[in-house]
Formats: sequence, structure tokens, C-alpha cells
Amino acid sequence: MRANIFILILLLLTPSVVLFPCPLTAADSDPATFLPLSDLAIPQTLGKIQERFKGQNNRTIIQIQDVHAHLTAQENIAAIVDHLRSVCGIKTVALEGAWTATNLSQSLTIPTSREKQLLARSLLGEDLLSGPLYAAVLAPSPMELVGIEDPSLYEQNRELFIRHLSQEPEIHEKLVAYTARLQGEKKTVWPAELSVFGEAYETFSDTADLGKYFPFLTKTAATRKTDFRDLDQIVLVLEIVGLEATTSKERLETEIQSLMRDYKNTSWNFEELLRSGKISSEKYGSYPEIQKFRKLLELRDKVSSVDLTAQVDVLTDRILEKLIKTPEETALWNKIKRLFIAKRILLLKAVPADLKKIENEKSLFETDLEKAGLSAAFTLSIDFYDRVQKRDEIFFDKLMSDPALQGPVSIVTGGFHTDGLSQKLRRAGISYITIMPELGTETPNERLYAMRMQETLAGSQTLSELRNATAWVDQRFVAAYTILLQTKDVRKAVAAFLGNAVPVTAPEKASHLRAAKKVFVQKLAETPISAAPLKESEFMSLARTAQLAAVRGWLEKARNSREKILLVSQASTLKKMLPEKTVPDLVAAIVQNNDTLVLIQDLPLTEVPESLLAPRGMERFDVKDMDTLLNQTPKFQRLAKKHPFAIMKDGYQSDAYIVLPEIPVSLVLYRIVALNPDLYRAAKNPEFLKLLQNLVAEIIGQELPQKAA
Repeated sequence: MRANIFILILLLLTPSVVLFPCPLTAADSDPATFLPLSDLAIPQTLGKIQERFKGQNNRTIIQIQDVHAHLTAQENIAAIVDHLRSVCGIKTVALEGAWTATNLSQSLTIPTSREKQLLARSLLGEDLLSGPLYAAVLAPSPMELVGIEDPSLYEQNRELFIRHLSQEPEIHEKLVAYTARLQGEKKTVWPAELSVFGEAYETFSDTADLGKYFPFLTKTAATRKTDFRDLDQIVLVLEIVGLEATTSKERLETEIQSLMRDYKNTSWNFEELLRSGKISSEKYGSYPEIQKFRKLLELRDKVSSVDLTAQVDVLTDRILEKLIKTPEETALWNKIKRLFIAKRILLLKAVPADLKKIENEKSLFETDLEKAGLSAAFTLSIDFYDRVQKRDEIFFDKLMSDPALQGPVSIVTGGFHTDGLSQKLRRAGISYITIMPELGTETPNERLYAMRMQETLAGSQTLSELRNATAWVDQRFVAAYTILLQTKDVRKAVAAFLGNAVPVTAPEKASHLRAAKKVFVQKLAETPISAAPLKESEFMSLARTAQLAAVRGWLEKARNSREKILLVSQASTLKKMLPEKTVPDLVAAIVQNNDTLVLIQDLPLTEVPESLLAPRGMERFDVKDMDTLLNQTPKFQRLAKKHPFAIMKDGYQSDAYIVLPEIPVSLVLYRIVALNPDLYRAAKNPEFLKLLQNLVAEIIGQELPQKAA
């Protein structure tokens, strides 16, 4: 579905300067305080805020505009969702095209690793995961994904879409023929100046490139002495363009870099700091380009895409009143204008305003399209948009009434839905912020999208149904991940995600099981203990010698692995443990193994033992507690996406992460648990974890005297 026709106005509204700092090097000084949504800004590499509307209601909805089957857009949507989670605390995402809810609990049990990232990225590239699902799969803590569709209504819409696909070649052919007839009439009916204006308008109607049409429109208005002082949105955009022209990109960058030296440890970007008042007017008062930028922000916030759309149409009509001289010229202009509206509807690239224009001149549209042989196709397209608008009603009702969607929430929908929801939110007096992801130079892969919408999987199940049952996606991801570990072939893993039977050879299974230390030989019996995925009950029923053999295998694998692991704890915890005889060597081994101790700095540095002040292998965060570190500290969240981790803290509860007790054995245990998905899952069973601790402690106790000797 078509993106909002006025996306490219942002070329006029946003300075082309890099406004955001480099990756953070320290935690925010006050990470427990989330950014107010009114101060939200999106890094320009990810997207742009298209519109801000301030209503009477205290609630704010974040709308993220979806662009289906567009890899760059989906990657940036994922990053925007992650930004909203870490900076604003928004962990609930409402999804178009889905009707179940999930927090991806099974996928989150898989520790972050290169394999997990590879699988998620491959599924995203194949349009099998959407941006929000990708973000949630790799998030450091659970996110709630809530489908907002009515399944029956969605399927009706999808069936109409598939019917439309079969007719597209014929629709294109007839549109080309009808357009050619009108172009022929233009040559005989329109004078040169009207033809030039008409070409510019037609290009705009086809491309939605307001960045080119707006300057042409206002220049023509000035040339033809067409007054638009009453069109406040057009006047506002011209003021923005004028102020931007006087802003030096180079000086602005220099001023921002200078000012941000005092805020390098914040998780907020420059614009968010400026909007929130954390950078006071007194502080930026000596920076002239930043003052201009602050004014640009104030002006930009007053732009309404709905009102600007209407005013561009008004100014276009005022200019035409001066250019058109005869009834024949008027009739042809109106016919061409109707053609471009009908074309967007026929190609399923319309916006809500197009449908309103159809209602106002329905008989004229029907006459035109009957002559073009497009009546049946037009009826099909109108039926399609009738279902789309009914789905808009469902979306809005669920945003207002679903208990799972109360409080701070973002919603990801296609462009038509975004416009429709914006109108409903305005009428309800609810504030909203609309975000358009950065698209880069790519175009949507419409062929892939069409294939995905009509693809049938094993058991006569459509891929659409798989995508929309997000809880099932969670199960499929885990199954696909297992195949990836066994075969080391991401193509086979993707096939498994689709529900296809993927043959795994005996050598592949054996190799994987040996690498995962799931096959061990009892010296007495000389037979394998188990070649199946680890089951706590089976392991706990084994003889002690077999259990010790398995754990020794896991320890050996962990010691030989080059995977970097994080152990998350508190400085006070390590200080308390250091007097125990084995702990200093175990702490030193963590650093020597290239792992990282992530410490909540809950002690003054003057009270931290010297051995815990090593510059290498230690990451310190000045946060108040574990929840703040995990959920509100972007730097740690970036680390957690790259490396698996375990938490060492007595009494801490987590459904998503493994939590170990504050005892010396955990300084060894963290690594084998974090590297083994089965162990990570099993260690959430308190009885199994206790047994594992005892086994590791026994092995360490046997090894230390040997090393000393």
C-alpha cells in the first residue's frame, strides 16, 4: 500500500546535517527517567518524524509507518522500535497483519549469538520476519507484540488483494492506453504554459515528490501573482525553507559537537536533549546555528500533513484559475486529475483523501472508467479499500479498548492505515507522533510481497497465516535455530522456519551433539548417555559419574570457545566475594578469557578493590538497579545484542534471563550456561541449577589441587 503522499516534505523540513552523537561510551546519568514522548526525536539514519499532533488527551500514540517487503525500511523500523523501548520505555507494539499476542518467550531463551543474529537477519531479508518481530527476537528483555486485526476481515482483504494481482497486467495495459488518449488531447487543447504546469502536476501525482513540486508551485504562484497568504501551512513551510537556507551545516555540526561534550554519557540524542530542556537556552545561547535549529524544530512541529495536503490542492486550483481560459481546457484538466486519482486506487496506492474525492464525483469517475474499460477493476479496488477502512475502525477500537494496549504503545501499519488512524486520533483529541523509516535508495520488493501474501505452506496453510500468528513464529524460530546449529546452513534453517521437513544427516547430528557436549561416553559401559536434547529430569536421574562426565564436557567446550560472554553483577557483590580463596583467580580468569564483567557501580570508586579497577574486561554502569541496567541503558543493550550474558545476583527474578547465585562457582558456571541454549533453559529449574552448581564446584575442587601441584 502506498506511503503517505507527503513523506518527501521532510526534505524541506529537516536540515541535512548529522544531528546525533556517536555511539555512547557511558551510561546515562539518570537512566531511570524515560524520555517524555513529547521530546522524542529519531536519529536521521533511522527515519524522520513526519508529524506531531498535540491533543487534549494525556495519551500519546507512536505511529510507525510500515513499508512492506522493503529490507532497509524493516531494519530501520526494528531500530526505531528498539529506540522507543530503551529511551522511552515503550515495550508494547501493536501490529497490523497480526491477530495474536506474544512476548517471544521461547526465542528469548536463546542467548544472543552470531547464529541467532544470522537467522533473524536472514528471515528479515526473506520477508518472513517483520521489523518489530526482528527487534523483539533480539531484544535484551521481553516485548509485547499485540496483533490488532480481525482475522476474518483481514482474510477478506487479502483475498481481494490476490484477485487484484491476477488482473494487474490488464489494468496496467488499459491505463496506459487511456493515458495516451488524454495526452493526445492535451497537445491540441492545452496552451504551452498550461502544459508545463500540467506536466509538473502529473509528475507529482505519480511520484508523490513534494520536494520538487512545492518549489515549482510556489514559484508559479509568485509569477502568476496568486495570493496564498491565507494558506498558513504553505506560508509555514516557506518560512522553514528560508530559515534552513541561512543555516550553515558545517557550523551547526561544529557547535553540536562542542556542546555535546558535556552530554556524552547520555542515552538521549541531541534533538531530544534540546527539546526536553536539558540543554538550557542559556547554554546554547552562544551557539547561533543551534539557535536557528531550535527555531526550525518549533516551526516543524506546527506542520500538519493533512492541512498541508489540502492547501497544496487549493493553491493548485487557484493557479489553474489563471492559466485555464476555455471550458475545453477545464474539462480536460478535470479528466486528467480524475485519471491520476483513479490510477492510485486501481494500483492500490491510494491515500484516504483519494477516496473522499471519489465520493464527491462518483458519477464522473464511473463515466471515465467505463470508457477506459476499467469499471470492473475499479469496483474490485473500491471493495479492497472498503475492507481497509473497516480494518482502520478495528485498529482504532483496539487501541482505545484493548487492556493490552493501554499506556505507552507504538503501532506499526502501512501508509493508508497511518493516515486513516491519524484522522481518527485527531477527532478523538489523542496526541500522536508519526514516524517514517529511512528507505535509502531501495524500492519495495513488490514481487516478494505478492508472493508472500499468496504463498501456501505444508498443510494448506498460507504464509500470511503463519506471519499473523506471532506466537507460532516464536516456536518456528526455535526450531529453525536448532536446524542452523545442526547443519550450519541458514538456507535449511529458513526452510525449517517455513515448516518444511529438513533432512539432517547422521554425521551432522553427531557433530552438533559432540560440539554441544550432549553425547558423552561412560567409561565403564562405553555407551552414549544421551543423544537427545537435554532434559532436566533425565540428566538428574543419571549416575553421579555420568553427570560429572557431562559437565566436564561442557566445561571443556566453554574453555575452548572463543565466544565472548558477559557476566552481569554488582561491584559490591564482587567486593564481598573477593576474600574467599578461589575468587581472585576466578575473576582474573574471566578477563583473561576475553569475557567481560558488567558491573553496576553501586560503590564509590574509592571503595572498589584494585583488582576490580582493571581497564580491560570491566564495564561499569552508574545505574541504581538491575532492571535499569537491563531495560533502560542503551549501551548495555547494545552489548547484550552482541554477546550472551548471565546475571549473578541473589534473589533477582527474571523470566527471560538466567540468574545465578552470588557464590564463587557462578564465576565459572556463567560461561557454560550462556553458551548452551539447552542449559540456559534448563538452569531456570532451581533443582537442576542447584545440581549443576554442585557438580561444577566438585570439578573445580578436584582441579585446583592439581594446578597447585
